Amino acid sequence: MSRRRLKKAYGQPNPTPSQYLAKALRQTGHTLGTLYLGSQDVDANQRLHALQPTYGRPARVSLQTTLGEYIRMVDPLIYSSTENPSADRLDSALSEVFRDSSYRYLTTRGYDVGDVVAWAWILKSKDADQAIARLFAHAVQHQPKYGASSPAAPSFIILFLLKQKHLDARSVRLLLIYSLHLISGQHLPSGQKTKQSLEENLQLPPGQFQPRVDRSTGMRLFARLIRHARTVWPQAMPTIAIAFSRFVMATDPGEKKKSILKKCNSDRLKTKEFNFFLRLLSVPSKLHPFQSTYLQQQAQFELLRAMASHKPVLPLTRKGYRAVAAIQLAHKKTSEERQSAELKAPSWPPWKEAKLGIDALRGNEGMYSRAMNVLSQMREAGYSSKLWEDVCSILAGWDTDRSPTIQTRSFLRWSRSLSRASHTNPDHAAIWAARIRATRTVREAWACFLSYQDRGLPLSVAIYTEMAEKLIYRQLALKNRFDESDHVLPGDGREVYAEPASARDVIYVHTEPPVLQDFLEQMTSQGLRFSHRLLSLLLQTKPDFRTGLRYLIASDLTEDQIKVLCTVLSHSSDYEANHNDALQTVPNRVFASFIKFLCVSSSSALHAGPKSLTIDQFPFLATESWSRCSVTVLPDFEDHPRQGCHPRALWHAIQLTKALQAPSPVAWTHILNALGHTSSKYLKENKAWRRILAWHEFLLALKWMKEHDIEPTLEGFHAMCKVFNEAVNAGLKHPEEAEEAFKLVQKAIHGAEDCEVLGHEHFDAMVENGLLVLKSQFDSLVLPVSSASQLAEQSIFTENSAVESQLQVPTILHVPSFAILHRFVRVLGAVGDDDGVLHLLQWMSRSVASLNAAAEERLNGDKMRRQTLAAIRVILERTHTGPTDFDQIASDPAKVQEAYDIISQTPGWHWPSDEEVEDYCQ
Repeated sequence: MSRRRLKKAYGQPNPTPSQYLAKALRQTGHTLGTLYLGSQDVDANQRLHALQPTYGRPARVSLQTTLGEYIRMVDPLIYSSTENPSADRLDSALSEVFRDSSYRYLTTRGYDVGDVVAWAWILKSKDADQAIARLFAHAVQHQPKYGASSPAAPSFIILFLLKQKHLDARSVRLLLIYSLHLISGQHLPSGQKTKQSLEENLQLPPGQFQPRVDRSTGMRLFARLIRHARTVWPQAMPTIAIAFSRFVMATDPGEKKKSILKKCNSDRLKTKEFNFFLRLLSVPSKLHPFQSTYLQQQAQFELLRAMASHKPVLPLTRKGYRAVAAIQLAHKKTSEERQSAELKAPSWPPWKEAKLGIDALRGNEGMYSRAMNVLSQMREAGYSSKLWEDVCSILAGWDTDRSPTIQTRSFLRWSRSLSRASHTNPDHAAIWAARIRATRTVREAWACFLSYQDRGLPLSVAIYTEMAEKLIYRQLALKNRFDESDHVLPGDGREVYAEPASARDVIYVHTEPPVLQDFLEQMTSQGLRFSHRLLSLLLQTKPDFRTGLRYLIASDLTEDQIKVLCTVLSHSSDYEANHNDALQTVPNRVFASFIKFLCVSSSSALHAGPKSLTIDQFPFLATESWSRCSVTVLPDFEDHPRQGCHPRALWHAIQLTKALQAPSPVAWTHILNALGHTSSKYLKENKAWRRILAWHEFLLALKWMKEHDIEPTLEGFHAMCKVFNEAVNAGLKHPEEAEEAFKLVQKAIHGAEDCEVLGHEHFDAMVENGLLVLKSQFDSLVLPVSSASQLAEQSIFTENSAVESQLQVPTILHVPSFAILHRFVRVLGAVGDDDGVLHLLQWMSRSVASLNAAAEERLNGDKMRRQTLAAIRVILERTHTGPTDFDQIASDPAKVQEAYDIISQTPGWHWPSDEEVEDYCQ
């Protein structure tokens, strides 16, 4: 909406205190002035009000307004480097900021001018990490000055930090610890970390809360914590849920002081708040959404327990029932549900079929999934079934006509049309889309699609998208020859299964299912455009370059968005200057998929080409050398028929990702995987040469990401281990090619200080530096190390605190899977770092609870755990020796015994047997 229309619709409103503070920070050039304006937790009207221009300053006096005026009027005079302000100008600015009304408001809340200066010092930080460190330091320094009911820094400071667009997991953890002290009434520790000093800092028992913020502030605080947690740190959700339930109960006035009417109003308010936060906890996590559902379930159960223990019991509303059902629908099957899924007949509808004699004696356990049980309880509570419930029931295993479907693990989207529908509609597009999804084979889905067409219902992109997804996964299944693992059941993933072997079980359709390309042509011929979800999926199927570009053009992206994705500029700086606005509007999933498409289909110098390649053909070693190239578009690659795609596709993908304002960890993971992909379609020789160069390209990419505060994901760390391991093996097997590669790297970075990377001199330097990089990166991913962590780790709310508290913040930032740990162990073993293997094993033993919980959410979690332990034994005992072993170091019996003791004493682990070791070596 234009500014004129906004002005006509809403006038010229005064800004809110937070908007005024943010504007003051932006006008003075401070980075924390960018507020988080859009959220799926607010409706369109609130988002529109947040985006409209504001004028003047807030009408009422507030701490935020006073701080904003100080930053805008006084602070530039004090820290100006161009001129020395006169005393009159400074006095005039101070008198304007701290006028009678503002100063009186400040003093009545227990603060003075020095506190405003300290708050400005916090918000003027260069980034959120520095601001959080200053916030902790200020709170510890000034806490003796204030009583238990008045925090050193007012609550709007932490609310302002939580309203930033992007916070990493380490920052969210520190803000959570600070918030727990704020809402519980406990002071931050100020001495050395001993049990006696921590107990002396306690103002009340650890389980008791005396909040130093009001109820409204606490609600906003928890809502923002949940938003950041599900974005970057899902492990914090159970802790936030426990803290929220205790906070709500602690802010409830005493029972004797309330009348019956006030008590009813209070219970009604608590019911609304609990159900609202159940809804917040049901939104899919951006970080491994399916693996994080068990954390969301734990958080919801904490709220449900608190609601059940309240007198009277706080009821679930329709919103609360839907939130619980949504998480149960996305959770993996229980053992009873898996048994019921195995007994489904191959025909359609998939009724229960006794495959063994004992199956006839089995009950109906598992036939009704947990999501169906929640919907049943909802109906028993008096709520009627609406459109949302019908869709959920189909995905949970039962159609609207009470015939069975395939229980399909999926996230039910909270679309406005679906959740606000006031009645059921058997012909709604969402119903038919759910029916297509809740099938096993392509013929079952195609029969449902034909039934939808035969009814003459309106065209729907959602239905075509579901059918196209089935056809996409049929292509993948045919490529894998329908390799169905024993532990994977229909509905556990998006895999498509083979048709039944018996002809009597094959479902009849009057036309055979089409191939994917024919179906897509039919879709586009009817005027339908590819949705963002379908385009993202198509780009991830590794299509050829021309086909992928056709998918992009046939999507519902705007012309500007397609143009910015397909235009290859001549210089890296041109991307930020020319394509800033259009690039930022590309949906996140589409952007990440397009980057993966470019990375997979690219044929850079690391992927193909002769050994005499010039330096300017490497994406990171010589980025600036592309300045002499002309502006082109991706479809123009006729001059390079052998390469199959545009020669600068990978370089273009890297520049697009660099120019993106909001960091895209998924896109960077695709790029890091591409840098480590050294296989070639055209040349089989000189692989060792390319693997050495790939590792140095990887180091340059990590350096750029670190300079721009972009942290690689665990998947990126997995790619890092793979690239380093291949580089080490290449250097050991082909020392001549390795030496030639080091000379080329030195030539590339000669005279370029910004491209300097340690470890390019010779092979031993590369190994030594590479180990340091890997260990440092692993520590930064799993350990909560920051400038404020030393003080935060002394809190009673951390897991390693000497004071026992039921409310504890996890000490692991990102829980790695055993597949990633296995890859890390293999790398440490490849270079003979037995001490590193033992240190990693010790950390794994201390973190066994978190690692096992994460492994249980993966179908191959137990298998990878046994492989990781077997790899540790093989490495320490030198059971398998080959040409890739590093210097043939002899085995140390003392280290083997230490590893045996650690594994044997860890609950749930056992020392790998000789048979497991033999199978692993084979």
